[in-house]
Amino acid sequence: MARSNIYRMRIAFSDCDPAEIVFFANYFKWFDTASREFFTACGVPSWRETKAQRGIIGTPLVDVQGKFMNSATYGEDIEIESAVEEWRGKSFVMRHVARRGDTVLCEGREVRVFAIQDPENPLRIKAVPIPEDIRAACE
Repeated sequence: MARSNIYRMRIAFSDCDPAEIVFFANYFKWFDTASREFFTACGVPSWRETKAQRGIIGTPLVDVQGKFMNSATYGEDIEIESAVEEWRGKSFVMRHVARRGDTVLCEGREVRVFAIQDPENPLRIKAVPIPEDIRAACE
């Protein structure tokens, strides 16, 4: 991976299903948090600030994938390593690897875009080219 960031967390009881293993959708929630933590670690301002300064409201998802290899349960400490795997014109691919120690629990990929409110229809969003300064800070 290129430049990466590690998001650490402890699994809560409420993160688990009746079998006492992590409910799969929680990995996607954690990947979303890990994506924002990655940008924060790279020095990218909050989305509130980028909206005020540039009109960029964030990096919404346009595709997501997950591969689940091992289970985890409440009380366990895990880490999610995140990096941009590929930069494209208006989108990019984030790669996430969730681990408990050396054991890989789940791998995920997200395709995201930098978005603004569509000037022609403020109820919609519109992808914009990735800002070069943000890309440079994250490489």
